[in-house]
Amino acid sequence: MHPADSVATFQAAVTATGKTVEGLDALAALAQMAGFYRDARADKCILDEEGDTLLFQWGLYEEEGAERSFQLEFVRHFIEPGNEDEDGMSQFSLTLNYTPTAELQALEQGTLQCTSPDELAEFEKAILASQPYRAVAGLKPQQTTLDWCML
Repeated sequence: MHPADSVATFQAAVTATGKTVEGLDALAALAQMAGFYRDARADKCILDEEGDTLLFQWGLYEEEGAERSFQLEFVRHFIEPGNEDEDGMSQFSLTLNYTPTAELQALEQGTLQCTSPDELAEFEKAILASQPYRAVAGLKPQQTTLDWCML
């Protein structure tokens, strides 16, 4: 898979399981992103320099023109070889937005990182045990979005 095709590839994988991206909760999002990272490897990324990594991020965010929300975000970060001065960096993100309850507002922002499919089982265990994940596990996201962008 080429990184620019990551949104379409992920959407097809979700659809193949009978789900929609918009219908994913935290548990389903983790399962889908872990499978996507394991099964859909990025072509031509710089693998020996963490060129295809999976991140789990969380925190309170306020975008211009939008209400403040608590976000869980699964990010696939790609680094493709470029010329001498730059690498082709891009990222695919699956973001789940939640109403910022008092419990969620009390959580510090943070990130967990997985640099290889060999680390995926431990990465998933760390997410499942994390306080932010546990805080939203029973909640339905207000909104779930996909995005891909060049950095």
